[in-house]
Amino acid sequence: MGYLRGVVHGLIIGGAVALLYAPKPGREMRSDLSERLDQVRGQMQPVIDQAQGVVESARPQVERGISKAQQQAQRITRRGDDSASVPGPGV
Repeated sequence: MGYLRGVVHGLIIGGAVALLYAPKPGREMRSDLSERLDQVRGQMQPVIDQAQGVVESARPQVERGISKAQQQAQRITRRGDDSASVPGPGV
């Protein structure tokens, strides 16, 4: 996702620089910019859809990993509680 964020930031910065150096009148520039933005959206949508698909397909595996980690943490906590309640030698 970091790459995608960099691409979007680059597009925004590039668009701002283009506006500063543009020899066109405001109305024409806004029209061109609007068209370019629509093109970028069209090009980025498949990438966004693919990223969402990857996230959705990984979700069950991540949830299982979290569940296992929570269970292990509970077991470790119970062991610590059990050993704390058992009196040591000489008590």
